[in-house]
Amino acid sequence: MTALSIHAEVATRHVHLDFDLPAGEVCGVVGPNGAGKSTLLQLLAGLVLPTSGTVLIGEREVAGPDVHEPPHRRRAVLLTQDPALFPHLDVLANVAFGPRAAGASTSDARVRALTELDAVGCADLAGRRPHQLSGGQAQRVALARALAIDPDVVLLDEPLAGLDVAVAADVRHGLAERLRGRTALLVTHEVLDLWTIATRVAVLDKGRVAETGSVADLMARPTSTFLARLGGTNLLTGTIEGTDLLHLAAGLTLRGLADPAQPPHDGEPGLATVAPAAVSLHLTPPGGSPRNTLAGTVAGLEPRGDTVRVGLDVAGQTLAADLTPQSVAELKLTPGLSVTAVVKATQVRLYGR
Repeated sequence: MTALSIHAEVATRHVHLDFDLPAGEVCGVVGPNGAGKSTLLQLLAGLVLPTSGTVLIGEREVAGPDVHEPPHRRRAVLLTQDPALFPHLDVLANVAFGPRAAGASTSDARVRALTELDAVGCADLAGRRPHQLSGGQAQRVALARALAIDPDVVLLDEPLAGLDVAVAADVRHGLAERLRGRTALLVTHEVLDLWTIATRVAVLDKGRVAETGSVADLMARPTSTFLARLGGTNLLTGTIEGTDLLHLAAGLTLRGLADPAQPPHDGEPGLATVAPAAVSLHLTPPGGSPRNTLAGTVAGLEPRGDTVRVGLDVAGQTLAADLTPQSVAELKLTPGLSVTAVVKATQVRLYGR
């Protein structure tokens, strides 16, 4: 059963979305800034009107050429970085507000609110005011308030972005538990959110849905550069030669192992992934056992704690290598320097598009 269906355009934002989500799935939504992620949520929440097309929640058309169901009737709840709790109400009253507005009695609303607060580990905070809560507590209370109205879809716009690492980890696992079996969209920039909370992922780019699929499948075999980088791997594109070569450019090929789950085919477009840690750099081509050697130019250097990520331009494509600071110093790497990138064939995975 399809829980969400968006086939709509917002012309002023250059966004045209074709997106469907099965019921009970939590879909992580990722993409570069300006890709259309917030517009996707706002179309569902009723905060943005489509220029053309339709938006469906379940079988209900909530936006279309002659339809605009107001936000409060859509049974879609939006959570952002700001918990937006009512400052004049205590925690229990905040969570009970939704059921009361829907017609529940005061006692029934309080029982439901306590149930939801207990589910997120915040029952002991029922008598506090929002200003007495930590950031993580406030987000958990906001989640309890959202679920207390039994929404058809939960929309989350980077709800963990304002939390420190330890608090975010706790809230992340709470979200994963409470969203299990529900229909939800989670806009995020964190790959850990995808693995922990989501069952599916949708990549947006330039106002379009670039790819969708299960988290496991797309993280293992990304087809977009953005998702590959988010997952910490390199993605190279080209044409398959035979079964174990990817032709990148004239005279430049990459040998690897074919992915049996999505095997490449001779003469067809193909992709290759390789971890930055598997790439070594040399000032001159090394000898020795057969390995992939790719001529490239240093495009940038990014310190990352114990390593430095070196970005290379290889035949117009980007290849990253993770080196120690000592290696970067010894090689005297600077932008514009010509180098040779080396990677073993066993560290390269090839698959079809």
